[in-house]
Amino acid sequence: MRLNGGEQSGTLFRGRDKHWEMIERGNMSLPFRDIVWHAGRLWCTSDYGLWPLEAGQLVRVELPSDIAVCEGNLSAADGVMLMAGAHGAAFHDGNDWQLIFNTFKMEQAPGL
Repeated sequence: MRLNGGEQSGTLFRGRDKHWEMIERGNMSLPFRDIVWHAGRLWCTSDYGLWPLEAGQLVRVELPSDIAVCEGNLSAADGVMLMAGAHGAAFHDGNDWQLIFNTFKMEQAPGL
């Protein structure tokens, strides 16, 4: 099993034991909060975005605004990836995103 790891600038490494190689040189202002495997890809997140590793490069995902406010932390299990941040939570089922809640929408809802 080969493991992946990240460092503070968003640089990614692949390896095991004493053998590691850089697979992506990062240039990020914030470190990744989480790195998970989901739907056959490596996913990285911070408060500033979500990046899957595609063909050896990180590619920022353009999310709908109500999902993008959920960027922050990731957890993946049983074919589902949960993303949660300061303003909401959403999950990805391998194909589509589903919003769980968005605090901005809750604040705008009548009667709250």
